[in-house]
Amino acid sequence: MPPSEAAAGSRASGGDLDGHRLGVVGLGRLGTKVARVGAAFGMDVVAWSQNLDAERADGLGVRSVSKDELFSTADVVTIHYKLSDRSRGLVGAAELKAMKPGSILVNTSRAGLIDTDALITVLEAGGIRGAGLDVHDEEPLPVDHRLRSTPRTVLTPHLGYVTEDTYRIFFTQAVEDIAAWISGEPIRVLG
Repeated sequence: MPPSEAAAGSRASGGDLDGHRLGVVGLGRLGTKVARVGAAFGMDVVAWSQNLDAERADGLGVRSVSKDELFSTADVVTIHYKLSDRSRGLVGAAELKAMKPGSILVNTSRAGLIDTDALITVLEAGGIRGAGLDVHDEEPLPVDHRLRSTPRTVLTPHLGYVTEDTYRIFFTQAVEDIAAWISGEPIRVLG
């Protein structure tokens, strides 16, 4: 659906994944899993990261591309990158403006990777089809935050880890840590 129709509030239809391009920013543990899902749906999967090994990408059935090519050609861009001083603001105005009008941006990694103001500007202008964000600059997201009224967004409250299996691991390890500390033999010691 063209952005103008979405802005006008018309009824939207879903899009197909088969034959469309998935751009994965960060092909680590989670990025690799998402790339496999995209491939399972018949997507052309490309990836970029600052240190991506093209041979590793090929071995996963993914094509390594430049950052510019990923943002300008992907129908869906999904971010799976570690936040650091070097990666903060990795997705800024230039990357967002390069995206196709019908494309979607998904970030379940870290909010600081994206320039939120630039994203809001692009979404308000109808520059991309939409954004799905599970991470925010402020968490919980304040009631009056601009993202809450930004068009074409799906916002979730950083719930990627909120699963029964993850909680089972967290709680089991917490009990193990306490028992080990009490016995004078701490485990999983940081630093």
